[in-house]
Amino acid sequence: MSEDNNRAHGIQQQPHNKPLLTVPEQIAHLRSKGVTFTLCTEADAAGHLHEKCQFFRIYSYRGLFDKCVGGERNGQYANLDFAHLKELSNIDRRLRDVLLPMTLDVEHFTKVRLLAAAEDNGENGHTVMQDYFESLSQGQHSHIKNELNKRTEDPYSGTLIHKYLGNMPLWVFCEVVPFGTFLGILKYCAGRWNDRELNEVHYLLKHVRSLRNGCAHGACMLNDLFADAVPMRPPVPLLKALANCDIPKRARAKWLKSPRMVQICSLIYLFGTIVPDGLLRDDRKEAIHSFAKAVDEALPLFDEQNPAVAALSFVERLTRGVGLLK
Repeated sequence: MSEDNNRAHGIQQQPHNKPLLTVPEQIAHLRSKGVTFTLCTEADAAGHLHEKCQFFRIYSYRGLFDKCVGGERNGQYANLDFAHLKELSNIDRRLRDVLLPMTLDVEHFTKVRLLAAAEDNGENGHTVMQDYFESLSQGQHSHIKNELNKRTEDPYSGTLIHKYLGNMPLWVFCEVVPFGTFLGILKYCAGRWNDRELNEVHYLLKHVRSLRNGCAHGACMLNDLFADAVPMRPPVPLLKALANCDIPKRARAKWLKSPRMVQICSLIYLFGTIVPDGLLRDDRKEAIHSFAKAVDEALPLFDEQNPAVAALSFVERLTRGVGLLK
């Protein structure tokens, strides 16, 4: 984005002239901020920063800890050891490892659900696509057409696109378009068939899509749970599910202000309702169980009021409530 565009969009750029710190300088910087090396030695921390996790990422978890107010340590972090940052980074990575496959599973079984609904409503797969394209604006239609044309050289879906580009049925369209484009046909079909359940799935999937993108790009989940928090109305099915899990209204109101938490909880609820019993579901439950066990083992390091710990506790209650964790 150009400087003129930045001004037009109200984006104020501030120059950042921070130098690239060497690992010893990173350790010194952490010490200056009050981070201790009691539970994790400086030598181990240096090895971790040099070989396993960049400083910028691991330092981002510092915001989950309180600072001292007044006294010689005013402004420094209180009770924050490098081991806390290291453990939170590991938990976050394991959380992404659990969530990403679940987002792919939900996408797959939503497509199965859509095609089953098409069969139940007597669709032949071609007419519905013709009507869908006619319902789009010229710009929307052109966007999808260009999107498909660009993917004709794709080694995975290019052959299908070449074969069906002139008259693509619903089941092929679902297989070759990106997640966001799939949401469009899903919403259209839900309205076409007056399928309330499918419509609810569509709105939940919008949150799942954002979560999938974050996990796939290795974004931190727990370092700033209220980043970009804006007033929003969480999906009604999710609110009902949380209430059915006996999660207090105050807790629901608090955590569902966080877009990240809405995304995570939407995925867990949707997975619990749309993915059928079987080997895949059992595999994901086992992964959730392993993650929960790792979190339990790490808990003695942290104060139970730590935002990341409290958030994971909130998610765990929903996970148990939908039957994915005993």
